[in-house]
Amino acid sequence: MGLDEFVKQILTNFPQSAHNLDTEGMNALQVAIKYGHEKIVNDILSMISESNPILPSGLLSSIHPATGNTILHFAAEQTKKAGGFAWELKYEFQWFEKVRNMVPEDLLYSRNKKEQTAEELFAENHKDTVKRGKEQLVKMGKTCSALVVAVVFASTFSIPGDKDANQNPIFLQRTAFKVFSHAYVIGLSCAATSFMLFLSFLDSSNYREQDFRHFIPAKYLLANMSFRIALLALFVAFSCNIYLQIYGGKPVETKYILPFVCDLVIFPAVCLLVLLYQRPSLGMMPFFRHAWR
Repeated sequence: MGLDEFVKQILTNFPQSAHNLDTEGMNALQVAIKYGHEKIVNDILSMISESNPILPSGLLSSIHPATGNTILHFAAEQTKKAGGFAWELKYEFQWFEKVRNMVPEDLLYSRNKKEQTAEELFAENHKDTVKRGKEQLVKMGKTCSALVVAVVFASTFSIPGDKDANQNPIFLQRTAFKVFSHAYVIGLSCAATSFMLFLSFLDSSNYREQDFRHFIPAKYLLANMSFRIALLALFVAFSCNIYLQIYGGKPVETKYILPFVCDLVIFPAVCLLVLLYQRPSLGMMPFFRHAWR
C-alpha cells in the first residue's frame, strides 16, 4: 500500500484524524498542499464534497495559528521539480490555481501574520525561479537557433537528377521525387518556424510570471515540435535524394534496396530505442500531456 492509499484509509476510518496537527501545527490537508501530494488533496476534497461528506468543509478554511497562512498560502510555498525552471513554474502555477479554486472566497485575499496575501507570497517565493527561467530560455534560444540555422543550410542540396528539354526535372513523375519535394518544402517551412520561435526566446525582458502558465510552455512546445518535424522531413527528403541519385527512381529488387534502408535507419533507430529504454518519458508525450493543462 502506497502513502496515498494509507492516508486515505486512515481518514476514511478515522475522520477525526484530519484535525490532528503535526509538530509544526499543520493538519493533514495543509501538509498535503505544502508538499504537493496531489492525490491526497484530491482524496480529501472528494471526502468533503461528496453527498454524504466524511470530512468537514471547515478544513478548506483552516488557518495555521502560528503563521496565519491559509491553504492557499501553503500552495504558494510549494515547489515541484519538473525538468527546467520554465516547466517548473508552469506546474507550480497549476498547483496554485487548483488550490485557489478550493479556498472559500472570503479567504482568497486573506493576509498572514507577515501581512502577505497568497499571491504576494507566491511572487516572492518564485522571484528567483522566474529569473532563472528567463536565463534558461535565452540560453536555449541561442543554442537551438544556431542548430536550426545549421539544419536549414545543410538541407540546401541540389534537386536530384538532370533536367529535360522543357527544363523540368527528369524524375518529376517518379514517386520518390514527389515524396522528396513535399518533404523538402515541409522541412524548410518547419525549420524556419522553429528558428523564429526559438529566436523569440532571446527577448525575455517582457516575460511575466503569468506567461509561464500557458504562453511560454505552448511556445516551447510548438518550437520543439517544429524542430523535430523539420529534422524528420529533411531526413526523408535526403533519403529520397540519395535513392534517386543511386537508382534513378526505378523499381529495385528487395535484395538491393534492403541494405540501403538499413544503412539509413538502423543506427538512428537503435539510438532512439536505447534512449527510450533508459528514459521512457523521452519524446513529445510529456509536452502534449502538460502544455495545455
